[in-house]
Amino acid sequence: MIQPEAFAWLGAGLAIGLAALGTGIGIGMLAAKSVEAAARQPEAVPQIQKLMILGIAFIEALCLYALLIAFTLTGKTSAPSVSSDPFGTDGMDAAPVTMESSTH
Repeated sequence: MIQPEAFAWLGAGLAIGLAALGTGIGIGMLAAKSVEAAARQPEAVPQIQKLMILGIAFIEALCLYALLIAFTLTGKTSAPSVSSDPFGTDGMDAAPVTMESSTH
């Protein structure tokens, strides 16, 4: 049976994962174009650098917003429970455990 909380956790994972992917691609493209612009006009490097840092800050803010959304989604649900019996056998097929001591 699918639990509704599972969709919140899935959404949180997708939110931060896709945002991080987009942020990485965006910053990579920005850096590539900044280097290209600096190669064309070396005298404009300080201004290009300032604009690049400002652009990176705006792009990175989107990833931080996604992280905030992910925390909000996971905060509205309870943490997934971890079963003491991960295979769901409830000890029915398990062999009895005995403690034997050998005196050799």
